[in-house]
Amino acid sequence: MNIGFRYEAVNAQGATVQGNIMAADEQDALLQLRSQSLTPIALNATAAPHANRSRRRQRITQNDKIMVIRELAVLLKAGIPLTDAVQSLAEAREGTTMGDSLARTARALNAGQPFVTALADANISFPMYVNQLSATGEMTGKLAPALADAAKQMEYDDKVNQELRNSLIYPVILVLAGVSAVLLIFFFVVPRFANLIKGSRATDIPEISLWVINSGLFFRAHWLWFLGAAIIAGLGFYVSVREEAGRTRWLSRLSKLPLIGEWLTEAETGRWATTLGTLLSNRVPILSALELSAQGLRFPDMRRNVQFVVRDVRGGATLADTVAKYGVVNATGVNLIRVGEKSGELPQMVATLGELHSESGRNRMKRFLLMLEPIAILSIGAVIGVIMVAIMLAITSLNSGRF
Repeated sequence: MNIGFRYEAVNAQGATVQGNIMAADEQDALLQLRSQSLTPIALNATAAPHANRSRRRQRITQNDKIMVIRELAVLLKAGIPLTDAVQSLAEAREGTTMGDSLARTARALNAGQPFVTALADANISFPMYVNQLSATGEMTGKLAPALADAAKQMEYDDKVNQELRNSLIYPVILVLAGVSAVLLIFFFVVPRFANLIKGSRATDIPEISLWVINSGLFFRAHWLWFLGAAIIAGLGFYVSVREEAGRTRWLSRLSKLPLIGEWLTEAETGRWATTLGTLLSNRVPILSALELSAQGLRFPDMRRNVQFVVRDVRGGATLADTVAKYGVVNATGVNLIRVGEKSGELPQMVATLGELHSESGRNRMKRFLLMLEPIAILSIGAVIGVIMVAIMLAITSLNSGRF
């Protein structure tokens, strides 16, 4: 059911326009306005007033953070004062958690606090580089482009995380389906042959047949324990990945595995280089940029190596020599950084390095998935095949024992 919204927005020419729009929810309304090259200043529901009360309980998503930074950058570029822009965004999200946070930011700005301090008071948990870019942009008078770069980097980070989650959905479903098939065979099929074997006089039943049948009987007799253990393990895994720290620990463990580790490391290197290039292009000092980019790394080994790079660069070494020394990037990346340092185009070269590593990470992901699917199918098929062969050998032994 669509809801009516009253909006006030800035068009491509910088003029303020007003109107009404029908949408499924606030996010849908914002997407419709953006597709019309309109940047929302205020957006209020004209129907279903209970929606605001229900939205208040929603947490702030990554997409919410990206849209706020992106819209704020557009409003500032259109010439709207910072305080008015933040206040407009707060009014557009009135009754939500994000709206309350932005309202606190607007009050802090009205009290004379710097934008970075006011943004921190909102407790929205933006990445560290957003705060650094905001501080640099506010200091240089280029807050709008700095926020636009921050939004672009946040979108990139979100895209990488989405690709990682989406790419693992099918293999996980495939493995779960295979495990379920094996369990069903153990629970319903295998125990039926146990009675035949117990009632027979055959003594030459193969060991593998006895092992499979006894395993099936044991599983059926203790299936509640197995179910409870599976539920506990599932809940434990869910709790461990619910927070960012838990997801980081799992990714760190996976990064040490063959194939998938190479893919994750390549993607993380691309993410780091892209963040570093964004910070440098906004005139963040190189040491501060390296420290901030290191904070965003999820793998302890990579973070430690970048911290070593920071130490050596602070001591007077070149960035190209230090990243080569600690193996942060490959030979191509070292050459790009060295050329950037000599030509004075380091931000562009580092950004190019990020694009190369990101593309290489995607290619590695595709190759990994191409190998993972047949491996999973063959493994599950092999397990089911062993069970069927064991049952057939048992049947053959029973028939031979009758003669």
